[in-house]
Amino acid sequence: MHYFLAKNTDWIEALKLEIIQTLGCSKDQVKTFPQLPLLAIDDSFDITNKYMGFSTTALLNSKEIPEDSISNQAKAISSAIVEKLGAGTKINLDIFSMTNKYGIIETGRAEIIKDKVIKNLKANKIFPLRKKKDFGLPFVQAMVHAGRDVALSILDASEVQTNRTLLSPFVGGFNNVEDDKKAPSRAFKKIIEAQTIMGLTSSLEETLVDLGASPGGWSYVGRKQGAKVIALDRSPLREDLMADSKVEFMKADAFKFVTDNKIDWVVSDIICLPPRIIELIQTWVVAKKCRRFIFTIKFQGKEDYPILSEFKELAATLDFNVIIKQLNANKNEVTIMGWEK
Repeated sequence: MHYFLAKNTDWIEALKLEIIQTLGCSKDQVKTFPQLPLLAIDDSFDITNKYMGFSTTALLNSKEIPEDSISNQAKAISSAIVEKLGAGTKINLDIFSMTNKYGIIETGRAEIIKDKVIKNLKANKIFPLRKKKDFGLPFVQAMVHAGRDVALSILDASEVQTNRTLLSPFVGGFNNVEDDKKAPSRAFKKIIEAQTIMGLTSSLEETLVDLGASPGGWSYVGRKQGAKVIALDRSPLREDLMADSKVEFMKADAFKFVTDNKIDWVVSDIICLPPRIIELIQTWVVAKKCRRFIFTIKFQGKEDYPILSEFKELAATLDFNVIIKQLNANKNEVTIMGWEK
């Protein structure tokens, strides 16, 4: 089975429609789970290099491990990992429970299973990473259902690369960026989450162009990471950012601005209709005027959702690694992000 997780149950219908449109399956071929932000389809459907904007993460080519004792399930998971990946390697490993009441949790049964799996794998010199994900390594996810059966997805390194757009560095796709009371707005969480998904941050000696920047949440993050910021908006940024010598503010139309020099980062959380974000992609990404980009696609309503197909078609033509994904920090939005190949 291929499992797709949504941010919450509010997005299940949008994700279901997207799966049907993207994979060409029927409504009856998409399995639903009552009161859970989870959908599944048969793994005969090819998901290679596909985009699923309303999915936070996916467990692909999953096998089912039936309800059993914790020790037996841990052995079954460990054996499957060794059988597919062999001994002597590092892996990404997430084990979590999908619950009706609490959503994604790593405690309880999932935590005990993970501890036993890690111990079993050590005997075969397979070592799960302890901290952030490395998408150059195999990716293993085990999801414990309410009935205590387990969905196990094991992707080798090559499968990770061809399915990178569907995966997440966050366990079960869930993340809540830590609050920063100094930030000009809560929108700062979006760029932090997107950069984490990309595995990249801005840095010293880099320039970040923030289109539609006011009040400065994304510019604030760029400066905090050390980058020089060029911020465009018709309204000013917060006073401290306006006074920052490393922030160049331009009172201008964000859609008309372009530079002769190639920019390290171009980002935008501007309020506009989705077709205008396609314009920004054409101006900056198609024209190769930037190395990395993050743009928020804002929907007015459900009637806008089908336009995601246009973004997917455009993404497939770019000389960039592109991810289209609904962030935990997004509202009625999806984020498109990418970096040069």
